[in-house]
Amino acid sequence: MSQFALNECLLLASGGGEANPLAAPIDLALWTLVVFLGLVFVLGKYAWKPIIEGLNAREKSIADNIESAARAKEEAESNLKAYEEKIAGANDEAAALIAEARSDAAAAKERMLAEASEEANRTRQKGLADVEAAKSAAVRELAEASVDSAVSLASNIVGRSLKKDDHAKLIEESVKRFAGS
Repeated sequence: MSQFALNECLLLASGGGEANPLAAPIDLALWTLVVFLGLVFVLGKYAWKPIIEGLNAREKSIADNIESAARAKEEAESNLKAYEEKIAGANDEAAALIAEARSDAAAAKERMLAEASEEANRTRQKGLADVEAAKSAAVRELAEASVDSAVSLASNIVGRSLKKDDHAKLIEESVKRFAGS
């Protein structure tokens, strides 16, 4: 047993009353102080430094994670803005392509209509020219046949035969008269 415990037991046994709580033996206080300082030294050397280093490392890790998350958020927001701009640009480009395609289609339609109209006019002109040529040929044949008949009739009536030059002259005059009427 310790000295303090012994003193207290003796004091109680002698009936001297209660023990004074503030009265502590010096040797007990000294050993308590030595053990406390030893504990503080051991904890300071082996426990507090690693604990403080661990807490500092954790604090730094948390701060780095927060900073990294903030950078990632900013990067994600800038990527989102860039993608939204790209989408808007793509929409504008698509609208421009559609407008250009419509314009090209309208121009192609007009060009095709103009070509078809021109081709129809050429075909019509050719048909009119063919009809005019056929008409002229028919009038010429009719005039020649009429002149031949008239010359034949006239030669029978007159009793003489016309020369070839006279015959050609009569045909030309008849053709001119038919063409004029």
